Amino acid sequence: MNFDWGLVIGAVLTLCVLSYLIGDNVFFRLAVYILIGASAAYAAVVVIFDVLIPRIRIATEQAAATQSIWPLVFMGVALLLGAMLLFKVSPRLAWLGNLSVGYLVGVGAATVLGGAIIGTLGPQIVATGAPATSPSGGAADDLLNFIVVIGTIVTLLSFGYYRTQRNVALQVVNVVGRRFFVMVALGATFALVFMASATLLFDRLYAIYHAFGGK
Repeated sequence: MNFDWGLVIGAVLTLCVLSYLIGDNVFFRLAVYILIGASAAYAAVVVIFDVLIPRIRIATEQAAATQSIWPLVFMGVALLLGAMLLFKVSPRLAWLGNLSVGYLVGVGAATVLGGAIIGTLGPQIVATGAPATSPSGGAADDLLNFIVVIGTIVTLLSFGYYRTQRNVALQVVNVVGRRFFVMVALGATFALVFMASATLLFDRLYAIYHAFGGK
């Protein structure tokens, strides 16, 4: 029998991961260590050959073309900040890497905040205000738009900072928003995640079956 060894190794590693269903064991840990090691090695190779070397080459070419030393200075500062992160492996010298970590955290926080506002919050507000449509159209569209508007308002009000114990109407809003609309949204999200996970599981099971001679 001619084996596709890549497929066989993948099937064996899949079985090692699935062995976690019977408890933590050496096979599961072996698969996890292989995954972490391979991911770290792949990331290192990508960073070196697809990021560092091209950036150094571009900075050198820009410095030669503009007769300016500033591209090399900026690249040197970037390399220095990256090298300072290596001091984090030593408890005595870890403080030297705080500047690089602070820079990364600051840039990362600003990027995430901008992306959340422009890429998530803004489109969600626009999508909520856009008319909803259904295949049947007509009255179904009006009902769907009504549900979207009421659900959005009630859900937002349910997270308001007020004491609902003294107001029956606000208590009803709180219960309907959190225990109905939020639960429906979380249930739909969980269902999508479960369907995606089940699809991946069936794909791996088929790969195992095919790896060991199945047709």
